[in-house]
Amino acid sequence: EIYFLEALQLLHSTDGCQKFLWKIPQGGAIESVLIPDEQRNHNYADRLTLCVSSQWGCAMKCSFCLTGDLGLRAHLSAAQIAGQIQQVSETLPAGKRITNIVMMGMGEPLHNYDNLTTALRTMLHDHALCLSHRKITVSTVGLLPALKKLANNSPVNLAISLNATTEEQRRQVMPITHKYSLAELIQTCKEIPLPNGKRITFEYVMMAGFNDSLEDAVRLMTLLRDIPAKINLIPYNENPNRDILRPEFKRVKEFQHHLISHGRQCTIRTTRGIDISAACGQLGKSYKRQPRK
Repeated sequence: EIYFLEALQLLHSTDGCQKFLWKIPQGGAIESVLIPDEQRNHNYADRLTLCVSSQWGCAMKCSFCLTGDLGLRAHLSAAQIAGQIQQVSETLPAGKRITNIVMMGMGEPLHNYDNLTTALRTMLHDHALCLSHRKITVSTVGLLPALKKLANNSPVNLAISLNATTEEQRRQVMPITHKYSLAELIQTCKEIPLPNGKRITFEYVMMAGFNDSLEDAVRLMTLLRDIPAKINLIPYNENPNRDILRPEFKRVKEFQHHLISHGRQCTIRTTRGIDISAACGQLGKSYKRQPRK
C-alpha cells in the first residue's frame, strides 16, 4: 500500500528544526518533526532525525504531554506512518537524507502495534526505505504485552518513557501505571533479550519539585541497576497549558552528575523546535488552534 499525505503546513524553527503538518482522511492532522544535529557536534554533522507519529492524538493522557489532550482520534495506517519518512525525504536538498527515525511523535506506537510493525518492516526493507535497525527507535509508555512482543520480533532500539522513580509518583503523571505497575515495567525490561552492547533508553522528563531531587536520582540508579540502560534527561518544556515548571539547569546537571559518577550513561536532551511547538510533549498543539470543519 502506498499513501500520500496532504501537506497542510511547514514550520521552520530558528534552531533548524522543521515541523510538518499533514492532513489525514480520518478527519484531522498529524505532525512530524525533522531535527538536524546541532552544528557544534561535528561528529554527527550529517545526522538528520525524523520524529514520526503513529496516531492522531493519544489515549495515554500523560499529564505533561499536550498530545494526550486530544484523546485518541485514530490509528494511523502503516502507509501513513512510513509515508511521513518518504515525503519528508522528498523535501530534502540533494545529498541529504534522513539517517535516524524516532517513533516519538503523536501517539503511543505500541497501542497501534500491527500498523507500527508493518511500517517498521517497510523502513528496514532493502527495497523500501532501507534504514538500519540501529537507527530506528520506538518509544513507549510501557504497554507490556506489546513491548515484549516487539522486543522478541524486531531488532529496533527501545526507549521507555519512565519519568518517575516510585509507583505513586508515576501514577500521578502516567495513568498507564494503574494497569502496568512500575515494578512490572522494570521487571519486563530486565527480561528483554538484548544483543551484546545494546541498551534500553530510559526517557526521564524532569519536572521542577516533582521528580528532580537527588533522592530521585538515587532511586533511579536502584531501579535500573540490573538493566543495560542509557538515561536521557528531558527538562520539561513549559507551556501555557500546564502549571508544570522546568527545573533549573544547575539542578538538571547535578542529577546527571550523580548518575554519571555512579557509572551510568546519561545525556541531557537539548530542547529543539520550541518556537514552533515541536519540542517534546508539544505535538498536537498547532492543530488544536485550527478551526474544525
